[in-house]
Amino acid sequence: MKGKIFMYLFLFAALFIIFQYANVKKTYEAQEHDIKTLKAEVEEAEATTDSLLQLNSASIVEEFTLDGDEKARMYIEDLGYNINDFKTSLETKIFSENKADADNALVPYSGMEGFMRINGMKIINHKWVLIEFTDGKYWGEALLNYYIEEDGSITFESNDGFLYGN
Repeated sequence: MKGKIFMYLFLFAALFIIFQYANVKKTYEAQEHDIKTLKAEVEEAEATTDSLLQLNSASIVEEFTLDGDEKARMYIEDLGYNINDFKTSLETKIFSENKADADNALVPYSGMEGFMRINGMKIINHKWVLIEFTDGKYWGEALLNYYIEEDGSITFESNDGFLYGN
């Protein structure tokens, strides 16, 4: 009698193990399929997002620069300038205003910890330049108007600016 009970227990345990194995295997395969499907969807979504971000950032960056503004480029070219040469001369003229012993005249603020100097700029179009300036501790940004005179010289007018508080 004891032998039959152990045989039935062994048979029941073997059937239970086979049932569990089959059930777990089906569940595992279904989850693996779901994971592969979701990974493919995520990769596709990331690729779409990346391409949209690149298009968006490229169009925004190019739209608000001299290179991206076709009308501003045509204005400069109609005056007889090559765009790259003009940009170089404009940058040189702005950075040449940085003096070793005085504030830059284009910066609308006086230096508190030293002399204000321009350390970065972006040419927006045929009339505006965005500059970044600092005195070593305090820094800010300003918008400059520039004008191309009849004789080819460039004059500047400080339009507006702000100083970040530390």
